[in-house]
Amino acid sequence: MMNIPCNCAEIKRAPRERKRVWNQVKTRDLRCGYGSGPDHQGELVNESTTTNYAMIDWSNAKDAVLSPLHNLLAPPGLPCLTCGKTISDKVTGYPEICSSCYASIPWITSIRCEICGRPVGCPDCSRAGKEDRHFVLNRSVVSYNGMMREWLAQYKFRGNEALGSVLARMTGAAAKRLVKELGEKTGTGRFHFDAVTYVPVSTDRMMERGFNQARSLAIEAANVLGAPLMELIVRSRHTEKQSFKSRWQRLRDLNGVFLPAPGAEGLLYAALSRRTSRGRSFPLSIFASGKNELGNVYSSAPIKLLLIDDVYTTGSTVDSCAVILHETCALLGRPAEIYSLTWARS
Repeated sequence: MMNIPCNCAEIKRAPRERKRVWNQVKTRDLRCGYGSGPDHQGELVNESTTTNYAMIDWSNAKDAVLSPLHNLLAPPGLPCLTCGKTISDKVTGYPEICSSCYASIPWITSIRCEICGRPVGCPDCSRAGKEDRHFVLNRSVVSYNGMMREWLAQYKFRGNEALGSVLARMTGAAAKRLVKELGEKTGTGRFHFDAVTYVPVSTDRMMERGFNQARSLAIEAANVLGAPLMELIVRSRHTEKQSFKSRWQRLRDLNGVFLPAPGAEGLLYAALSRRTSRGRSFPLSIFASGKNELGNVYSSAPIKLLLIDDVYTTGSTVDSCAVILHETCALLGRPAEIYSLTWARS
């Protein structure tokens, strides 16, 4: 019988030899850069090789991981309520509008007319033979230019009610400045309004818009000043828009339009009683500086009221409402001292 050599030992040795060679290749690749050199072109790299983490550029890895995560979690830039552009630089106190729109606001920082608060010469207040007014003075936040007219139109007629919060905060800031101005006029640095009220709208306007823009402004002013907000005036009938009418037409249309609100006398009495019971003492009037006696509800001290509206044009609306407020205060045996604050001065 012929002896045939067995190759079983070689067959078993072959896998061990391949493993030994492969381990040599791995060791060499780790020493010279993972087979990236010119001597290792086309060589395989074992994926199970232990990685040297100290040699990794983590700055790129961090950006690669965090940038998509930041883009996913970060809120998108909000559009400006007025121009629609994405807000990049937020304005303190007015995050809803962009810095460009904010810079374009025609703030009234200095006045030429002490009565109506106009920043330029005022022919209405200086006109000879004009009727006596029933309010002390008016102050406004901005001049009523084309941009401000568009803002108000967006709020009142186009459903941009979010813009109302911006206009209200502007009015609240102006209310603070007004109190500071009146405090300086008293000579004591202090002044306080007994109540804040607003120009009413007709039932037709309320049904059309769903809100009274003057009341929205008055809510913020009352909160800022810490004074009670009261509905002291109502509108007896609907009138057409006053913006394109002459002064004579305004006075004719507004004759008899405003009336005291039901219970207005009781609202004022309750507010004055609360203030009297708390013993809060303020100067009685800018015309009687140095007097700090509070007195009782029926004392001779004037009742100081702040009337809020959106736009001051000729002052006829403010004056007509002031007449009604004087009548209401007279029922308490007290004179009225009416001040007006409007968002815009036409």
